[in-house]
Amino acid sequence: MSQSRLFIDIGNSAVKWRSHDSEVFTEKIDQFSSKLLPKADSVWLSAVAHLNIVEEIKVEFTSVNLVKPSKLYGKLTLSYDDPSKFGIDRFLAMLGALERFPEMPLLVIDAGSAVTFDVIDNQGMHQGGLIMPGIKALRESFIKFSTNNLSLKTSELKNSTKEAWQSGTHAMLVSAINSQIQNFELQYPDGVVTICGGIVKEILIELPLSVKFFDNLVLDGLEGYSQSMG
Repeated sequence: MSQSRLFIDIGNSAVKWRSHDSEVFTEKIDQFSSKLLPKADSVWLSAVAHLNIVEEIKVEFTSVNLVKPSKLYGKLTLSYDDPSKFGIDRFLAMLGALERFPEMPLLVIDAGSAVTFDVIDNQGMHQGGLIMPGIKALRESFIKFSTNNLSLKTSELKNSTKEAWQSGTHAMLVSAINSQIQNFELQYPDGVVTICGGIVKEILIELPLSVKFFDNLVLDGLEGYSQSMG
């Protein structure tokens, strides 16, 4: 009888989890409790922050596997000399994309608290990446104009300072993402662009139709990683 596995992605602002082939559950960091999690024989964890939550989960489960990036894994070779400096969310998102599009050039975008871009060639060689501030960081960058409203709206002209700031930061973020997509497609005309992250559904209409949206690419990569470990 196969053992049950639980996959958990601890991000900067939220925790997402699922069992194999189950729906994904999400909870804000400050409202999360390990008591919300279903029972499982083993847990596979990705954590970019909040190691206190990892410790809480370790108390609840007997088998907890905290995944770390590695220089070589399957078809992927990281460009970083020190893989411990590479974000586990970026690593797993690339694995999730490679599972879907093996032997194809890839641009893997994760648009969450930060926006990350990683390029992989058709041999699985990581070419490097970029990290940009997400919408929260952009809108807090000027305290005078800062706002708790993090919803993304169309980048149209506005008639108040606060709304103009919201619209301008939206335009900046979307333009930056589209610029990187354009650069990638010029270099790799046969490549595939994948995107995931909490803000994507609000901006997808402003991205090229060729972009492939996968809501839970990090969890997909985490599950694939666990399966390869037996």
